[in-house]
Amino acid sequence: MLTIYTVLLLFGRLAYSLACMRVSAPDGVIPIEMVPTTTTALTTTRTPDCPEASDMASIFISNNVELEASIYGIVSPVGMCTTCRGGTVNYYDSASTAVPHAIAPFESAGSLTAMVCPDMCICATDGTCYMPTDRLVTATLWPYCSGGTCGTYVLITADSDSSGFVALSGSPTFTSGDQSPSIGEYSPVTDPSYINAATISCEGCVPVSCQTTSP
Repeated sequence: MLTIYTVLLLFGRLAYSLACMRVSAPDGVIPIEMVPTTTTALTTTRTPDCPEASDMASIFISNNVELEASIYGIVSPVGMCTTCRGGTVNYYDSASTAVPHAIAPFESAGSLTAMVCPDMCICATDGTCYMPTDRLVTATLWPYCSGGTCGTYVLITADSDSSGFVALSGSPTFTSGDQSPSIGEYSPVTDPSYINAATISCEGCVPVSCQTTSP
């Protein structure tokens, strides 16, 4: 015979069981409370490239480079871009002639000798990088534009016709003899014997990246 105490005990257990059961929605899906979340958008800022210039020659000069006035003289850049890390892109007016000369008006952008530039490297606009064949090689930068195409070309002077600049891969090689078909005369800088330089450095090669070279 059930006592009142037993009935109350059974009723209490039944109520507890019902309270612990998961409650389903009419469609059988258990509702889940959604906790709102917030997301933070990260904004990254990219350093802008130095612009092209169809009427000026340009070249990236590393901070470790100090161009000098040789017999070809040195002209100041007409513009500079400082957004590239580790150096400056200099812009130059075109020389009046494609043939390098050592008489006034002097039109070179300056010269650099491997003797004073311990790890000299010049990278061309096509991405190929070159190093001097010996410490007596000198690179003279000659800015020149023609028909809407500008470049900063490398005139090579050395103690032998076979000296010059060789690609890191071992080929090709640009020599002083290739640029001077006869004593005292130079081929125009638009000749394939000249490197069209994009960057120059004294501490290894600087790939063409931030700088946008002249077209």
